[in-house]
Amino acid sequence: MNREKQYELINLVEKCFDFQRWDFRRSYLSSPAIHFPFVIYDSEWCRVKFVHYGSDYPGQPWTEMHIYYGRLHAENDESLMIWNDEICWCWHSIEEYALNFIDGLSPEEAVEKKHAPRIMDEFRNSEVGKSVHGPEWVARRHMVVWKHYGRRLFKLFDLRCPDVWEQYRSFLRKAAQIEDENDKKRDFPPIKLAGHVEIYEVC
Repeated sequence: MNREKQYELINLVEKCFDFQRWDFRRSYLSSPAIHFPFVIYDSEWCRVKFVHYGSDYPGQPWTEMHIYYGRLHAENDESLMIWNDEICWCWHSIEEYALNFIDGLSPEEAVEKKHAPRIMDEFRNSEVGKSVHGPEWVARRHMVVWKHYGRRLFKLFDLRCPDVWEQYRSFLRKAAQIEDENDKKRDFPPIKLAGHVEIYEVC
């Protein structure tokens, strides 16, 4: 069954994304034995991981897809890795802060608009955004992001642009400080477990 899900995933993303235009090529396909199959595409700038989540439980089937971006050193099968003697996240969602950073928002503005970058709001309210669902909705949303930002998105993750990455890390650190301050004002602030890796600990 997972082999079928792998093929469905590949067919969907290769239908939605013009990988040839951006010089992305399929570099890794997860083992059929893994519960949530994924496929990775690499370019000279970065890596992109498409992960299929779902369940065939009788009466309650569901399916969704998550898309993560990584620098070229990102591990295929791990979300965390050791980089410069530090534990850090090597696969990254762009929905929370990356696009707001590229758009030039301040950390304060980004925290306020968390999960709602302008381009994704526009897609959500578009005709396509209202007519497709599930994994295809996620794929088409990111396709719009690729068309809008192009290499500006990929450059953020480019190992050849360390200054940009350090600016992003500083941006995330400030955003995390603001989030922590906001959490302290809640009646029931979230508890960070031992070994918690902060959002700014990225590589």
